[in-house]
Amino acid sequence: MRLSKSALLATALLAVGGQAAAADTTQFNVKIIILKACTITAAAATDVDFGSVAGDSTANADAQGSVTAKCSPLTPYNIALNAGLNPSTANDVNTRRMKNIDGAVTTNNFVAYQLYQNSQRTTVWGSTVGTNTLSATGTGLNQVYPVFGRVANPSTNNAAAGSYLDTITATIVY
Repeated sequence: MRLSKSALLATALLAVGGQAAAADTTQFNVKIIILKACTITAAAATDVDFGSVAGDSTANADAQGSVTAKCSPLTPYNIALNAGLNPSTANDVNTRRMKNIDGAVTTNNFVAYQLYQNSQRTTVWGSTVGTNTLSATGTGLNQVYPVFGRVANPSTNNAAAGSYLDTITATIVY
């Protein structure tokens, strides 16, 4: 013979107190809403460093860095890279340039470069969702994406000797 939980409780209480006890039950829910979330941080990005290149070099200078994204599982997202601080045409990712940071140079102080999503350097990495951003789906873990850079035929820049720099902003849209 099987007794219900209420009957067992009543029997146990009767045995303890010597009198029949009343019991009642109710149910309640335990809830949570998990919101989608994504992060991309400077600490998880590595620079694209072309190193030292001769000013008269005609060979492409290639380099690679990375960005790291972490998104909630199954969350679709896009990673955008802006045009940097020195594009020759405002906000145009196709005209990225590094600027001489030595201070004394006033002419020939830019070096053109490009950032790509693929190692063949055929897919420009830009900032227009649905056109030239990298799209992926979150796993809940860090996902590392290489950023492939190229200075095509450095001699065509006719750049003055010195150090050049640009700053790219990576944005995650989800």
